[in-house]
Amino acid sequence: MSQNIFKPAILALFEGRATPLQKSLIEDWLTESSHQELYFQWLEEWERQNPQLIVDADAAFFQLSNQAEAENPKTSAVRPFSRRLNFFLGIAASVLLLTGICTYVFRDAILFQQYETTNGELLTLQLPDDSRVTLNANSALKVPRFGFGKTSREVFLKGEAEFSVKHLPNHARFIVRTPDQLEVQVLGTEFMVYSRSRGSKVVLNKGKVQLRSLKTKETKPLIINAGDVVTISSKGRLTLHHNQSLAPHLGWKEYRFMFENTSVSEIAYQLTERFGVQIVIADSTLAKRTIGGTFKAETADAFLQVLAEMLEIRIIRNETPSGATQTYTLTY
Repeated sequence: MSQNIFKPAILALFEGRATPLQKSLIEDWLTESSHQELYFQWLEEWERQNPQLIVDADAAFFQLSNQAEAENPKTSAVRPFSRRLNFFLGIAASVLLLTGICTYVFRDAILFQQYETTNGELLTLQLPDDSRVTLNANSALKVPRFGFGKTSREVFLKGEAEFSVKHLPNHARFIVRTPDQLEVQVLGTEFMVYSRSRGSKVVLNKGKVQLRSLKTKETKPLIINAGDVVTISSKGRLTLHHNQSLAPHLGWKEYRFMFENTSVSEIAYQLTERFGVQIVIADSTLAKRTIGGTFKAETADAFLQVLAEMLEIRIIRNETPSGATQTYTLTY
């Protein structure tokens, strides 16, 4: 169906006149990403052409009524009805304005299903294409509601997640995008993507993955293989590490921390990311101390208790107001 034929149905939807058949056709039409852009373009055009804010409506009404009465005194009899009509039209316009604003503000909620985890929480999802995603703590994933798997598979990740992507008969690529403009493309494989405030990385379990940073002018993507780990700098530079041990990067799926000569300052970062707590290290020497080993902990308190025994240090749980971030101080 051409755009010229389809546009009236979209406008009818904005005005609340769309039939069930039109709504069904619109839902199918929105599965194309280009159609989604056109949808919001038409919405902005419709809002400009249908201003919902009536400025000084009473003054405009009385001016029109007085002019009509001067030309024909008999029209004064219809003034009460006209005022009531203007009142109801104002209500209708307000409803349309609210609908337009809600559609614009909540368009992400309309077009995407969002999944989120909180402090210490893990979540495993089965996507419409039968791919599986496991979200680490304090992470979020946006998945399109319409057409996922038919022509493309594109999701948006903030935080950390492991993907087990199913290859489809139509060879639709699975694309992961992150806030720092990292693009990860696969057909079917297992990999992990980490994207938080201090940087990003990709860890590949099986198959091949194509990476590209949209921050740089380089158009040639980086192809990585199983066992590779790629870190991404704040400027979009990709650094490839071959034949890496993947266990330390994936232990979080079992609530495990895996360290190999890891500094206390790095451990503090990981606790903040996973449990949402704030760690204050009172001594610079303590911050540089390192430990190794595997530790399982589902709360910050449980891990810090083990850390205190290993390093023979004190962990002070600071008093914080209700609802504020819990703070711990590490000291000798």
